[in-house]
Amino acid sequence: MKKLLTLLIIVTAFSFSCDLIDGTNVQNPNLTLDEAASQDNAAKSWVNGLKQRTAILYNDLVVVAELTSDNYVNKASYFNQNVDNGTFRDTDTDFNDVARNVGKLREQALFGLSTILENDTNAKGTELEAEMHFYNGWSHLIAGEYFTSLPAEKIGAPKSPNDHFQLAIDAFTKANSVVPNTSYDLALARVYYNMGNKTQAVSFANKVITADDEFVRYVEYDGINGPTNEMEDAVYSRQSFNDLQPLPRLDFLDPKYGDLGGTTESPIALQKAEEAYLIVAEAQLKDSQLPNAKITLTNLLTLVDSRPKRDIDDTEEGRKGTAGVEVRPNASTFIVRVSATRPFLSNLVLDRTATTNIPTLSGTSLDAADIIAAPNMDETLRLVYLLRQEIFFGEARRMVDLGVRWPVSEIEALNNTSVTDADRKPVIPSYIPSNYGDMDAFTVSGNEVTITVDMNEVLATQKKNQFD
Repeated sequence: MKKLLTLLIIVTAFSFSCDLIDGTNVQNPNLTLDEAASQDNAAKSWVNGLKQRTAILYNDLVVVAELTSDNYVNKASYFNQNVDNGTFRDTDTDFNDVARNVGKLREQALFGLSTILENDTNAKGTELEAEMHFYNGWSHLIAGEYFTSLPAEKIGAPKSPNDHFQLAIDAFTKANSVVPNTSYDLALARVYYNMGNKTQAVSFANKVITADDEFVRYVEYDGINGPTNEMEDAVYSRQSFNDLQPLPRLDFLDPKYGDLGGTTESPIALQKAEEAYLIVAEAQLKDSQLPNAKITLTNLLTLVDSRPKRDIDDTEEGRKGTAGVEVRPNASTFIVRVSATRPFLSNLVLDRTATTNIPTLSGTSLDAADIIAAPNMDETLRLVYLLRQEIFFGEARRMVDLGVRWPVSEIEALNNTSVTDADRKPVIPSYIPSNYGDMDAFTVSGNEVTITVDMNEVLATQKKNQFD
């Protein structure tokens, strides 16, 4: 994966190196860490640094997580070449990069809480303090969702996903106690969903829907000062290279991130209200409330339909196969079915001979009639997983729904004697195809495309409900 050669955290008029963020190593000879902490509005500047660190983390996370899932396949050589086929080595530098930035985000947030606020006392009890708790919680959320285990402190023993989720709950709860915020409620709903705690997940999800049913929070990028959006580079800026190609079933959603003009970079949704509806609907299915779940999902579709779309010039996107041999659907004449037993559907593959209208926040191929027609809870649950796949497309969320986790890296193991052999192994659930690459596979006959494995049906029948 392409690395940014220089990553700067801008704190008011001063530049800090990345190594400074863990609070242990000053690189700028003109400014010590203590001096930075004593500057006017230090807490505000520190929170801006947390936002930038999150953008850097998501640059390392999103592309590799999308390739790990069935959303995208790598058709070139510029990005990770292993994860498409389920090769998750502890020597993979991409995994180490994500884990390192998770740790940096955590340590930067903790330094803000322990030191910055002690100097900038006016920030105590304000949104700035709450945001420091939030970003600490977010570091643990990412650790729990994407890794077999990770340390929760420097050179600490790796902790399980549930341990990280509990630490995330503690941090988000503290954020809410300082300044209540819909963002923190949605974060808590997501963590409790991950833990299978239906009561708490639904409680916080409903708070989000009541408070702001159009809520969205972004990871923002900077086309001038950096970092720029790596996922935009992968799916749009390098389009003539055909690096990342979506599963044909998801073609209509790609590229989610495209040219906004000038130096403006596409943001990535960190949180959005759609998640709250999906949590509530899945809980209703768990409680055998099929009619209520369908109402929740139709309300969700209304929200998705209101989200923005944008015309994107994607004419250079060739949808080329391997060495020009493999056929990749690239015109609206192709029809697609998600498995050999499902009907063919149109309007999933787009013509790219002119500007292409693409959802830039949330999109779905379903409408209210599809929800109403679902004959039972199992089929409706399949639609919930499909909606999660489509709505969170390009946001690194699908890998989590699949239940796949990356290993602790060899670099961490070499520097941390608490890392065990078990920590250095990935998690690949038994319901994932034995040939991992089958999740990206499809066949083409004339204009008919058949997806090899409908992973949403697999999740609905094998994984069952998240709250089981």
